[in-house]
Amino acid sequence: MLDFFGKRIDKNALVSVCPGEDAITYARVRRGKDTTPLLELCDVLPLDNTSLQGAEIARLVKEHNLNQQECVSALELGSYSLLLVEAPDVPPNELRAAIRWRVKDLIDFHIDDAVIDVFDIPDQRVTANRRMMYAVVAKSDWVKRLISLLNDADLRLEVIDIPELAIRNIATLMPEDVAGVAILHLGRQRGLITITRQTTLYLSRRIELGYEALGGRLEAAAPRLDRITVEIQRSMDYYESNFSQPAITSLVLTPLPVAIPGIEKYLAEQLGITVKTMDINQLIDAEVPVPIEVQSACISAIGSALRVESKEL
Repeated sequence: MLDFFGKRIDKNALVSVCPGEDAITYARVRRGKDTTPLLELCDVLPLDNTSLQGAEIARLVKEHNLNQQECVSALELGSYSLLLVEAPDVPPNELRAAIRWRVKDLIDFHIDDAVIDVFDIPDQRVTANRRMMYAVVAKSDWVKRLISLLNDADLRLEVIDIPELAIRNIATLMPEDVAGVAILHLGRQRGLITITRQTTLYLSRRIELGYEALGGRLEAAAPRLDRITVEIQRSMDYYESNFSQPAITSLVLTPLPVAIPGIEKYLAEQLGITVKTMDINQLIDAEVPVPIEVQSACISAIGSALRVESKEL
């Protein structure tokens, strides 16, 4: 049958397009009933000039028919704040307004220029009636620019996510997620430590250190790895002391663009837990195996394309 009312949306697949300062990453994941997700498309497009973002995204949309599915995106690390705040005792429809007052002194720009969203933390050991929750705070100008970039390229943007939740989506495919797993993601200049269990993100800690600072040799990287190890241990200690969950016994590293031989063994010895590096090809089906360096760049795109929630965060 001809469709006289516009293009039909392919509801079985989700596209993620994540524009960055020096690259555009993108992925498309198809889901079927009772089947492993299929990664149909995944790549990174380097950019020499951010002014070319719009034109390059439009070209990708046309080349890969990306406007035939709903689209998601993810903010870049460093372009937003994820704040742990005390949950206000207000009705749900007043929650965001109340949170604005809680975070206005925790950000370095005016609250009127902020976009705010929240998500809860389950299974807390609440003391003195204090329940905590996460608030995502970004500059409205940055969010509006991202929306404009994607909409102008004819993409069907539905959700803008954050890397913490994109990584959570990947973690749900890991066998370690059943008992709980810590994940270390190192971007170029900064990184994330997350702890998830059974599809729930319990804890996120940002570290101002990325893979560029580690270099390619374990001996040179060891002092900085020790700093990261301290942050991982602190995160696991907090998780165990504030949530009614078993101790974390597994750490998974997201792929590094340049391997550091021995890093898994080093971290395992320091932390006393099992450590391994993630391989997307072992977690989901892929029409074409994804090279490690592409996985490293595309973690947020892959993870956000695995999103299954219908509501925004």
